[in-house]
Parts: sequence; structure tokens; C-alpha cells
Amino acid sequence: MVSDVVTRGVLDAGELRISKTGLGKRGGERYLIYLPLNRNYLWKLLHERRVRVRVFIEIPEEVKV
Repeated sequence: MVSDVVTRGVLDAGELRISKTGLGKRGGERYLIYLPLNRNYLWKLLHERRVRVRVFIEIPEEVKV
């Protein structure tokens, strides 16, 4: 399965949680995206291979304003 994902280049990460946090003394804010734990094997593999990824976010219709 892992090789299939890497070969195809597309992964449905499922529902993610986004958290807002500050940048401490530097000021400002940033947003963190928490990836699902059930795919830790994949995140670990991508990290070990130093794979750069592009992230696209799909917003469900019911929350669009």
C-alpha cells in the first residue's frame, strides 16, 4: 500500500484538525495541521525518504461562506 501511494502521488489523508497558535516573542500567529495517527507508518516513510509534499485543502460545502 505504501508503495502504491508513493507511486500514484495522491493520498486522502482523511479529516484533519487545524489549530491556531502564536509565534511567541516574535508575535504573529500560525496554523498547525495535525495529521491522522492511523497513517503514522506513511508519515514516517515520507520523512525518512525526505520526500517533499504539496498539501491541498478541500473545504466541505456545508462550511463554505
